[in-house]
Amino acid sequence: MSAYLVRNPLSSGQFLLATILLLTAFPTPTQPPRQPAREILITGLDYAFQAPDSASPGPVLLRFRNAGQVRHEVAVALLKPGITLTRVAQSTAAGGRPDSLIEGVVGILIAGPGATALGSLTTEFLPGRTYGLVCNFQDAPDKPRHMALGMVHELRITGP
Repeated sequence: MSAYLVRNPLSSGQFLLATILLLTAFPTPTQPPRQPAREILITGLDYAFQAPDSASPGPVLLRFRNAGQVRHEVAVALLKPGITLTRVAQSTAAGGRPDSLIEGVVGILIAGPGATALGSLTTEFLPGRTYGLVCNFQDAPDKPRHMALGMVHELRITGP
């Protein structure tokens, strides 16, 4: 059995250049370009949200500003089809857990009085779905949760 020694006639620099040329000559399939995320500002008041009632599907960047006098949060959740925040609130008031009514949590943003949350949430709004905005905070242990005071909002996604 004889062995053959094959020498690479290209230097390492030439090999790298040849590799780059091959990769650019035969590009890999790519995803269609994504549309840029639209920014939606959610404003928390004492005790309500100012936010759009509807939005179009696609990528969004959610920001939260607290214009109130106490600390607030916005918890953003994707509701299961056909579920409303009223039903979630009724279930919670009856001692139930809303887990069975919510498909998933997008995230939570928190801001002190007069401040803007340090971060933001990026998500893809799904067509025909409803997202719930809720503040679960309470001003003191013996006070009601902000959601019980009306700090809830439904955001419906319209269009295809």
